[in-house]
Amino acid sequence: MTMKTYSGWLLAGVASVALAGVSSAQASGVPVVKLCHENEDSYPWLFKDRVGLTTSLLKMAEKSSGVKLEIQPLPWKRCLEEAKAGTIDGVIKISFAADRTDFLAYPMAADKPDASKRLLSDSYSLYRMKGSNAATWDGKVLKAEGSVGAQSGFSIVKTLTGLGAKVDDAVRSADTNLLKLANGRLAAVALQTEEGDISIATNPELSGKVEKVSPVLVEKPYFVTFSKPFYAREAATAKKIWDAIEAARESAEYQDLAKKFK
Repeated sequence: MTMKTYSGWLLAGVASVALAGVSSAQASGVPVVKLCHENEDSYPWLFKDRVGLTTSLLKMAEKSSGVKLEIQPLPWKRCLEEAKAGTIDGVIKISFAADRTDFLAYPMAADKPDASKRLLSDSYSLYRMKGSNAATWDGKVLKAEGSVGAQSGFSIVKTLTGLGAKVDDAVRSADTNLLKLANGRLAAVALQTEEGDISIATNPELSGKVEKVSPVLVEKPYFVTFSKPFYAREAATAKKIWDAIEAARESAEYQDLAKKFK
């Protein structure tokens, strides 16, 4: 029996690892931590067919922490459900939301998530058709003449609802949301900025037709989090991974990689 994982962090990104390999790591005394992330591209962090910045950062953290990270791409909602059920140890690239603390452990400083232990920082931006006033955002007030698209299961849905927007979060794909915008089915789309920008730049149906609204909707840190059952058993291991992520993220090696990444 095999499971999809990043085996040895091969340049191809995704490979199959036999359970016997996991057993071998456990037998050698190396802690094995099973993590999941969304199975869609998220530029420049995660990709289906190449190594992104998040994968590279976790490879560095794995090496310095002495912990084996077994990573599995899953549909986002399933990833969260498995963490909630305790069948997977943690979730990669997730922002803080109060309701998620019911089933996930974040690195905390007092009563707030500790941004020094973040995996990365990213923002959400609003996108509309070029020259359109169907949606406006001035940093405080959001106005939209119709629905605002958002990726299903993402924290921006709650942000948009709090701003009074009617939200359409029927689909996960950034590209599909943008095409719905281009086809007149949405007034605007709220996407993670890096992902939204690259989706527009690489799609002839969108490039030059969709514009980003300034300022950003929100900017926030993203973390590796752990399921409550795992954290109850292995708090020391979780903290070791968070410390290793911080050290790797601030390293000259990673900073240089991030600057050169395309």
